[in-house]
Amino acid sequence: MISVCDAKNILNKYSFNKVNYVDIYDSYGKVLAEDITSNMDIPFFSKSDKDGYAVVDLNLKHYTLVDEVLAGDMRDLKIEKGECIHVATGAKVPEGANYVIPIEYVEKSNNEIRLIGDIEETNIIKIGDDIKKNDKVLKKGTVITERNIGIIASLGIEKIKVYETPKVGIISTGNELNSIKDVNSKTIFSIVKKSNCQPIFIGNAKDDIDDLKSKINKALEHCDVIITSGGVSAGKKDYLPRVVSSIGEIIFHKVKMRPGMPMLFGEINKKPIFCMPGNVVSCLTCSYVFLLPFLKKLAHVPFSKKVVRAHLSEDIPSEYGMTYFRPVKLKDGMAYPTFKGSNLITSIAYADGLIEIKEDETLKNKNDVVDVWVFE
Repeated sequence: MISVCDAKNILNKYSFNKVNYVDIYDSYGKVLAEDITSNMDIPFFSKSDKDGYAVVDLNLKHYTLVDEVLAGDMRDLKIEKGECIHVATGAKVPEGANYVIPIEYVEKSNNEIRLIGDIEETNIIKIGDDIKKNDKVLKKGTVITERNIGIIASLGIEKIKVYETPKVGIISTGNELNSIKDVNSKTIFSIVKKSNCQPIFIGNAKDDIDDLKSKINKALEHCDVIITSGGVSAGKKDYLPRVVSSIGEIIFHKVKMRPGMPMLFGEINKKPIFCMPGNVVSCLTCSYVFLLPFLKKLAHVPFSKKVVRAHLSEDIPSEYGMTYFRPVKLKDGMAYPTFKGSNLITSIAYADGLIEIKEDETLKNKNDVVDVWVFE
């Protein structure tokens, strides 16, 4: 049996660094596998920040209108003192212009304008004001979102080097799945999606060594990580430890924690395999504690915990030498335990987060202030 800390340290050694190039339209949610450096100034021409009139200076009251520039007009115009050129928002500002007078600050008569207000800003966006050539605009490891994809597009980049999304094969086990609903595969599927990986449901396997091997081999063909649920404890038909050891290697089996003690982790053909407990709360707790940070690391997505402090509403006893994870409901600064049993889904379905009782603790007392890892 291994401690929670030692199990995390083992899992933290794994990585997944396959890369490929994707079209920018397919890049959302992907993780950059290289820095992106600007190959140009953005904007690459000075442009107007307002609809108005470009002028050389503001020392005159009247200006003669000589031309008009709309967005997309890339003519190299020049302007002299006393002249003005009408420019649209985003349009190229003529050479020699130092100000754009917004249209609300002028009166226009025929081909002349008259300044009728005080101008405090130049209203010109100069070359490189947004991004300068050779600036590192996005770092390796950045997740591509709707907020930063525009930076990539503005540089004219169409193919982006990203980390491949790990494919995760999910197998539920147990003859009982023919007569009851399979909860764990949906739960694990959601955790995999949450981690930014690609879940692939391989199917349900019977409590049969050959069927288990067949499903695992199928997962090995298509997936980078394998996750099973059930069949990992000490029951008569809990065959997974035997199966994993026969075709691969068990790295650790059983963790000093409740719920979730039976969890197994191993490798088959150098691919990691998690064998989760069959009890739904045990399975989900192991998924939060181990699987979610493991998969996020493989997906190159940052993992962080949102933690709030709350007063415990009642005593929670634990067992020395075991780490206890207890789901709680948060209300008005209080944490109310919801755990009713590791095989009762409502023990965690109605919870807002988990509290952790360390191996060297045996009791959390009523009104203790505890850290609550809030589900997101």
